[in-house]
Amino acid sequence: MADFYQQILLNSGYLPGRALVQARGSIGGHRYVFVKLQMSGKDALVFPTTGCVIKNPFKGNARAFAGTLFEYNPDGTGYILKSYAVAKATADATDTDIYLKRDGYSLIPFVGDILMVAPTTLTGKGTAVTVTAVSKETDADTGDVWKVTLSAALGALTTSSVLVEAKEAGASKTPMVTNPNSYLPCDFDFVFDPSASEDDFDGARYLITPALALGDVFLYEDRMQPLSAAMKSLNKSKVKGWFNI
Repeated sequence: MADFYQQILLNSGYLPGRALVQARGSIGGHRYVFVKLQMSGKDALVFPTTGCVIKNPFKGNARAFAGTLFEYNPDGTGYILKSYAVAKATADATDTDIYLKRDGYSLIPFVGDILMVAPTTLTGKGTAVTVTAVSKETDADTGDVWKVTLSAALGALTTSSVLVEAKEAGASKTPMVTNPNSYLPCDFDFVFDPSASEDDFDGARYLITPALALGDVFLYEDRMQPLSAAMKSLNKSKVKGWFNI
């Protein structure tokens, strides 16, 4: 059928009965990521007194999963740490077509996203390029992937490379998130097209309250988003396979 939500928004009328309609979509899976601890007197997930507006929402229908790292600011702004695992090594350092992991639990890249290879430090800099095309493909060797076309090459990539969102395109740019201090407490679905600017009142604005990254919050590392070396260096957990910052 035609766009279900558009029909709801644009059409009106009176029906002295009921109408049955059906709509479907696919935005990813669901799985638990937080370690369940036996606590006494304190809950693991603690929230700030006020929430924030997500300043880097997805550009289309997508899901951010429980445990996704987040940068919360007391001024009412917040940023999702968008990270992507490279599924297939580039054949040449000049390749502009790359392949990212697509498994139902990975974030979706969109045209217009700005990506860079995750720096070795949180505030490190690097070359950031713009995504110009995205398509679903199934590779004979690596399985389901996102084929992503970039405006320029990011150099030689391997299956251990992690890409992250950058603040802007160009040389010597920093990642969007440089101070991960919280997590998404559950899955968040982004259904509507976001506002393109502060003056755009037709697009959606997403307001959430993330869970603070406190000392008693542990996550299963293999269920989290792809973590760069800089992110892994923050891990204070003494239990192998658990993540804590």
